[in-house]
Amino acid sequence: MANNQEILDALREALVERLKVDEDRVTLEADLFADLGLDSIGLMSAVMAIEDQFGFEVSDAELESVTTVREAVDLLGSKVAAGA
Repeated sequence: MANNQEILDALREALVERLKVDEDRVTLEADLFADLGLDSIGLMSAVMAIEDQFGFEVSDAELESVTTVREAVDLLGSKVAAGA
């Protein structure tokens, strides 16, 4: 089972490779939109990469309240932990 560090690493990789975000800017405190310049489609793209890697799904409704990297990692980590 993946831990939050593995989730963070996978999210960072997805953001860097798919969306060309500067790796050093992907910190737990970073705002996905204001700091990293994502839009909702960019966030969904990154999350889809994580879903494929870890074998779970996140609904659009669950993503609506996610604004920081930490919130994304917590949400994705809870999905992995639940085996969803």
